[in-house]
Amino acid sequence: MWDEIVSLMNFTGIVDKTVWQDVIISSFLIPLMIFLFSELRKWWDKTRPSHQILKDYIDNDTDIYIFHSQMSAADENFNLKSKQNYISRFPQPIPSNSANLGAQKKFNIDPVSSGADGECVATIFNILGLVQKTRNIHIGDIIRDWGLWAVPMFLVGFNPKTEKIIERGVPIDFEMVGSAFKIKNSNISYGCIFPDDAGVIQKTFDRDFDNPIFILAGLGTTGTSAAGLILKNNFVSFGKLFGNDRFCVFLKAKIDEGNTSASIQKIVPKPKWYRIFIHPLLYFSFKNKDYFKLD
Repeated sequence: MWDEIVSLMNFTGIVDKTVWQDVIISSFLIPLMIFLFSELRKWWDKTRPSHQILKDYIDNDTDIYIFHSQMSAADENFNLKSKQNYISRFPQPIPSNSANLGAQKKFNIDPVSSGADGECVATIFNILGLVQKTRNIHIGDIIRDWGLWAVPMFLVGFNPKTEKIIERGVPIDFEMVGSAFKIKNSNISYGCIFPDDAGVIQKTFDRDFDNPIFILAGLGTTGTSAAGLILKNNFVSFGKLFGNDRFCVFLKAKIDEGNTSASIQKIVPKPKWYRIFIHPLLYFSFKNKDYFKLD
């Protein structure tokens, strides 16, 4: 066969059949290797812990929504003000007071959001960037998008959408008891008594559409901001232990030290046995910190 190929290609002046063997074999081998590499990459992307925890979020053709509190100015009886005034403060030193602050006037700029919500939203964008999710990310409008339930979501703080999802989510592993987060079916709770604030990270699924939802919320503003930071710093570890399953993280942060003081207190439920088997060092590292101990 090779002699026939050399004879057929004689017009090229190349009569060494080993050359033609290399050319023809490479023409089949290179596309095959490219195909196998592409399939291996797809498999790796699906099995990477950082992609498993965000499995339904990372496709750039998938629309995902981030909802946070949208607030309007109100009077002392919580009635909406028709004329809403705000000020934006900035340094404006004067000879008699180097610490003097100026005020820039703002009119009717509703809705507004808290600084902590903004920090948490920025952290979510950072997390999505780490898994190359860069398109079709929407900041949801609670009024306009109220009826939107069947999409992957992040819910920041206890806005009205969050409260409704707590009713729709399956399961929800925490409950509000007074001014504290309580782990369901346990006697463990975390409150907001100075200097501590508490927060939760709950991954759940909508009961009707089975789409994934992350709730990142605190009892106070520090807890909300800290929830985003804890998720960013640990989302690969959470992906290893829980994959695309539900989980809930309870955390505490010191109000007078900010969100970087946040620490994990408990995680529920305990990971499935096969994930413990695959990642034993991580599991026992968490277990030794009593993250899974509820008694």
